[in-house]
Amino acid sequence: MTIVTKVVLLGVVGIAGYFIVKNVLPKDPFALDDSYRVTIDRPPAPPDPMRITNNSSIDLRLHMFDASDRVRVIARENWVLRRGQSRTYPRGRYVFNVWKSQLLDAHIKWTAELWTDVVFTGNAGNLGVQGGPKPPVTIVNEVDEQLKACAYKVNDPIQAVPLQCWTFGQGRTLEWTDAPTRFVFRVFKPALLDDPIITESDVQDLSTLTITKKRAWWRFW
Repeated sequence: MTIVTKVVLLGVVGIAGYFIVKNVLPKDPFALDDSYRVTIDRPPAPPDPMRITNNSSIDLRLHMFDASDRVRVIARENWVLRRGQSRTYPRGRYVFNVWKSQLLDAHIKWTAELWTDVVFTGNAGNLGVQGGPKPPVTIVNEVDEQLKACAYKVNDPIQAVPLQCWTFGQGRTLEWTDAPTRFVFRVFKPALLDDPIITESDVQDLSTLTITKKRAWWRFW
């Protein structure tokens, strides 16, 4: 083995060791720099299931698709909701293909993504849809420096492949619209090998995460 090969091998081993020490071994990342904090606020989640109500003047046929289904050929549900009726369904992110229910159903519209309770109003010529998408996870950086934040699956012990990463400076607010129900949230100081400073191991969707830093005592004088 040549000297060059040994040097390259030692370099690879060194980088791998640094990654393991920084990303795998520490069990309490707050011990790395406890001056950084993440405050997590989560509003009360609406009850499950979601309620779908037909307050329009016509009977509706509703084809329900998962919002993540880009093909939308085979509906997960297909039912008739008569005027004045409502029904419940497990809460999720859905898109409805709406038809006027009759001998030969007449297509009316596709809805946007809906996650809240849904109410249909109006008539076939002017059908209204009351409801909205799932609120995003909001990430706020109140630290006077650029930071990197990443989200990982809760069952990912190595956390080598993030679900999503963001690099942003002070005063920036980010919205993550397709967050899973639970995830791991980590904050880094960006570098050639990112330096982890905070880990939250079980964050729920709908949360607002605010990154702050304690002021040094001498800055108060």
